[in-house]
Amino acid sequence: MRIDREFEITIENAIRERLSNGIDAIISIEKISVCETTSEITIQVKIETSAKPEDIAERYFGLTRKVREALGDRWRDFFPIITPNIEQRVHA
Repeated sequence: MRIDREFEITIENAIRERLSNGIDAIISIEKISVCETTSEITIQVKIETSAKPEDIAERYFGLTRKVREALGDRWRDFFPIITPNIEQRVHA
């Protein structure tokens, strides 16, 4: 099974909505892979931000639930594992 591009955008939007609310951040999905054996969806997320790491960490709470909602019925038996790659950037 694979996540198609349209569905990837849905997941990315759910992640953006949860993580970037109220902070300056560029969020994109670097990679999504599906493991049918373990029923897991691994999502690698790139976050470019000038926010403090603790501000990002506060928004991480509830992210799994938000992504599970975005996954919908088709993927309800799969657990999302979301791995952030946070890159600090400085305001220009």
